[in-house]
Amino acid sequence: MTKRKLIRIMYVVTPVMLVLLLALNVFTMLKVKALEDAAAMDDTEDVAQENDVHIGGDYIIKATTQISDAYKSGDSSKLSDADKETLDMAKSVLDEIITDGMSDYEKELAVYKWMCANIGFDDGSLAVIPDAGSEVDNPHGVLKYHKAVCVGYATTFRLFMQMMDIECMVVHDSYLSHSWDLVKLDGQWYHTDIYSDAPDGNFSHFNLNDDAMMNMQDWNTDFFPAAEGYKYNYAYMNRVDCKDIYSIPGQLRAAIDEKSGVASFDLGKDISDSTYSILETIMNQVENAVTSGSDKGVGITWSWLQAGDDNVFCVYLNYEKETEDPDSNVDIDAETQQKIDDAVNKAFGDAGRGDGTDYDTAVIGGASEKTVIN
Repeated sequence: MTKRKLIRIMYVVTPVMLVLLLALNVFTMLKVKALEDAAAMDDTEDVAQENDVHIGGDYIIKATTQISDAYKSGDSSKLSDADKETLDMAKSVLDEIITDGMSDYEKELAVYKWMCANIGFDDGSLAVIPDAGSEVDNPHGVLKYHKAVCVGYATTFRLFMQMMDIECMVVHDSYLSHSWDLVKLDGQWYHTDIYSDAPDGNFSHFNLNDDAMMNMQDWNTDFFPAAEGYKYNYAYMNRVDCKDIYSIPGQLRAAIDEKSGVASFDLGKDISDSTYSILETIMNQVENAVTSGSDKGVGITWSWLQAGDDNVFCVYLNYEKETEDPDSNVDIDAETQQKIDDAVNKAFGDAGRGDGTDYDTAVIGGASEKTVIN
């Protein structure tokens, strides 16, 4: 009897022990996986360097000084074929947009405008999502195919600056998810993020100081130089004196009519809390009027720029690109249009008429009830 009881106990205990051992193994595997993941995360921590930094795990910030040095020396013999092609393309752009007598600021502005107008986003990609097989993160691919992600914008802009002997660095954020440029003008650094401004180029990320950029990004301020300038901020350079804040809506109306990218107002040294509050209310109502009115395609953002003792109110305007109906230019004669109408109407009823009449069609109980909208 004792032996039988022992056997029965073993039948019960053994499966339980196996389950416990299995659970212990699973727990151990999960713990090891967690440690491996933690180690992998360490590889994506911020690094105190400019080049050879992985952004989003897929794009790499690469140095291009070999190309800019070859441009300045006139000797490209040591370049690879791809670098020689990049040099030729970059030189062609500079020959087109740079003229004698330009200041460094004017050169930078010319490059900014050209890149906003000619470089598009990589199809379907965000700043950190790769498009396999493309060269969207380096000047060779960007200049050849006119597609880029943030790293491509930043490294291409830096290449242009270095070719013109304008000091420039590519900055990456603390999370290794975005990159942009620092450019040095008259001894002071400025942030320029063309990726965030393209394709409109409304200058909202053009030559910002640290205070303005920190509203949008975090980066290693111990490694990258401080940007404290405002002299060459585009909004500051194009500001107008504003003695009456109630004139701002009218000036914004004019700016929108002229398709301006920015309207900026110098409100002087002393601003009361009530002025801030009133101006915020004005802008909210302007935004609401634009959103619900005939200017639906216009986006508005605003911010303050502390420029020395002056307070500059900056309004940035984005314009929705007008898309043309692909069929709008098709020349269809009346006879052909009638044949189209007859064929579509035979299959779908009068809902397919091509005579310009609009219908609001609702299906009720399987039947189509039609209302003409005048």
